[in-house]
Amino acid sequence: MRYARLLLVAGVVLLSAACSTQIGYRFADTFVEWELNEFVDLNDAQQQQVDLAITELHHWHATNELPFYAQQLQILRDKIATQSLTEADIAETYNIAFTAWQRMLTGIEPYALTLLPNLTEAQVAQIEAELAKRLAEEREELAEAKTSEERQAQLRKRARKNAQSWLRRATPVQERLLNQWSDERLPTRELWLDYTAQWHSRFVQALNERRNLKQFPTLLNQLFFNSDMLYSKELAERVEHNRELTMALMYNLYQSLNNKQRQRVVAKLDEYIEDFNELAMLFEERGLG
Repeated sequence: MRYARLLLVAGVVLLSAACSTQIGYRFADTFVEWELNEFVDLNDAQQQQVDLAITELHHWHATNELPFYAQQLQILRDKIATQSLTEADIAETYNIAFTAWQRMLTGIEPYALTLLPNLTEAQVAQIEAELAKRLAEEREELAEAKTSEERQAQLRKRARKNAQSWLRRATPVQERLLNQWSDERLPTRELWLDYTAQWHSRFVQALNERRNLKQFPTLLNQLFFNSDMLYSKELAERVEHNRELTMALMYNLYQSLNNKQRQRVVAKLDEYIEDFNELAMLFEERGLG
């Protein structure tokens, strides 16, 4: 599904915001255009419209969303520093992130409704072919995947690496928490690919109705905001299980922090807060020019 959303004109700008470096974020619009060109060949008029849309979305996100991210990280940072973070705070952070994602989609939707109807039949066919190609590649990669034991070891390794970037060196207790998380986490990749295939199919169906002024907005809105209706029962259950498991891990890791680790986490959050605020100021001063 992430590939289809790139076609909705600049989704990757929004997706990349929370984890990119300053340099990466500044040039995210260029990365979006490169990726978009992998899906469809635009004519000059379409390219100009897309360029303007990406620029406007990038500026909106930098000046409106990044300050919000900085504010929420500041709240999180202060609670970690004062050792007052609760399990409810962890759940609220997830809800805030989900709401921010919904707000991003709301920002993208008007551009999609304006630009997608201008696609030609040949361009829609090109998009459909590229989506099918990428999904087939992912299925082939899954078929060639390692054994479950090897995948489990790989998951543990990735979890330790992510933790080390925040904690530097995990304690034995933290190692056990990470291993328990990886052991209890349910695999979802195959189910996600099945879901993605359905999303792609519905997206192409929507594109085929792109000039139907009554039906197209409804179809697109459903794909934007109610895509979980395409989840299988098993996928929905596994996603919820893994979400709760991850939130529990985050809280347990927080509780296990020693003083040095806590200081490191706070310092790292300070860096993100500073980056987001500086980027917001930069884009505000630069404007849309």
